[in-house]
Amino acid sequence: MLNNMIRWAQLTTASVLAMAVLPSIGFAASASAAGEIVIEGASAEFDKTNNTITYTGNVEAKMDSVAINGEILLVNLAQDRVQLITTSGTPARFSQAASPSTGRPDETSASAEKIVYYPEENKLELTGEARLIQGSNVVSSPSIRYDILGGEVEAGDNSGTERVQMQLLLPQVDVNAKPPADAIEK
Repeated sequence: MLNNMIRWAQLTTASVLAMAVLPSIGFAASASAAGEIVIEGASAEFDKTNNTITYTGNVEAKMDSVAINGEILLVNLAQDRVQLITTSGTPARFSQAASPSTGRPDETSASAEKIVYYPEENKLELTGEARLIQGSNVVSSPSIRYDILGGEVEAGDNSGTERVQMQLLLPQVDVNAKPPADAIEK
């Protein structure tokens, strides 16, 4: 009974500390816009020494058009700002809604055993059965690095020992279409 009361007091203290810290955290959802992050989990623990908050138990983080889900989510803070978010799970998941006005015509989703999200740089690092989907294009590899704003993807490793699979959408070709009038016949 005493252990349960101590555990409850620790969780309450962690929750109060997290609530005190989180409102002051700026979160860069894009290169120029700052927003707010809301994180829910079964428990949270604030480590003032390392300036981290660890959430466990079916964790959900939401900010602007981004959602991150996993079993464990670690938030690293620097000067009261989110520096990086590390999520692990079986699998951990990341999604970002489409936004044609900002140049993202398709939803982006990712899954891996571990996802590291750098919000200020808008970059993802996926490791362990990594999979990245944007529209109809799919990249699968043991590790993937993705620049969300630039749309650049690096998969595999430099040694070539990891296998990378890409499934890309090809444009539809109308075989019955007539060639343009100004086409040169051979």
